[in-house]
Amino acid sequence: MQGVCHCTDCKRRTGSAFGLSSYFPRTRVVATDGQTGVYAFRHARCAHDQARHFCVRCGTTLYWTISALPALIGIAGGCFADEGLPEPGYSANHDQKERWLALPESWAKDTEAAERPFRVAPQACG
Repeated sequence: MQGVCHCTDCKRRTGSAFGLSSYFPRTRVVATDGQTGVYAFRHARCAHDQARHFCVRCGTTLYWTISALPALIGIAGGCFADEGLPEPGYSANHDQKERWLALPESWAKDTEAAERPFRVAPQACG
């Protein structure tokens, strides 16, 4: 599933108005190669723990796990820059969206999104 998140943590993670995220079943991730650093914290508003893995060479957020979604792994949308991503289908924490940002009406808001499978094998940055 592809989506954008407007929470403060995702805004800080990306330095932007939202974070672009792709979620995959952990069993579908082929590899997470290379050394990563980890930034772990408790997301107060959503009441779950997150562990964000980033490249120790360039600082790019690569992937993360969320205690509330133990079967999934989140991968930063920018990691797919060469291959591109399908259009996101949901807007998480939509109530924190910047007022000037317009999103398609067809996107699900907050928890309305249904999980959809994708066949993408993410690779660590190199």
